[in-house]
Amino acid sequence: MDQSVSEKSSPVASLFALPSRATFGLGDRVRKKSGAAWQGLVVGWYSTKLTPEGYAVESESHPGSVQIYPVAALDRVGDC
Repeated sequence: MDQSVSEKSSPVASLFALPSRATFGLGDRVRKKSGAAWQGLVVGWYSTKLTPEGYAVESESHPGSVQIYPVAALDRVGDC
């Protein structure tokens, strides 16, 4: 058991990688399109049956506060 965890190949490892066709990348600045304002940096992503592409966005105004949104709810800052 000399192998470290990082050296082992795991079939679930790809489940934690950002999809290659992701709309936004980690660190991209985004904002909510409508409703309550939320703007910040993409710090993670998620996928469920109802939301195949969703993002965790950390607020620029309130560091440490994170909200999750489906891709359809977000615009890239600069493209708005």
